[in-house]
Amino acid sequence: MTRPRSVLPALLALGVLAMSAIQLFSSSCFVAPPVNQKQNHAGIAGAAAGFLVSQPAHAGGVFWDEILPYSLSISFAIIWGIILGFVLLRLQEAFPE
Repeated sequence: MTRPRSVLPALLALGVLAMSAIQLFSSSCFVAPPVNQKQNHAGIAGAAAGFLVSQPAHAGGVFWDEILPYSLSISFAIIWGIILGFVLLRLQEAFPE
C-alpha cells in the first residue's frame, strides 16, 4: 500500500504562482514613469559629447604604445597556458596512480 500524498506542497506552489501572476499583471509597478523627456535628452547629449571629443585609438600613438603590447602579452599568456595544460595532461597520463 502506498501512503497518500500530501496536497500541501502543490497548494503552496499554486499559491506562489498565483501571487506572482497577480504581481506581474497588476497595474501598479515599482518604477515610476518618466516625468518629462528633456531629462533623457540631456543624458544622450552628454554621451554624444564624450564620443565626439575623444580621439580614435590610432591617434596619438595609443595603439602602438598601449593596445598592441597588452594584446600581444595577453595572447602569449593564453597560448602558454594552453601549452602548459597539454603538458600537465601528458604528465598525468605518463604517471598513473
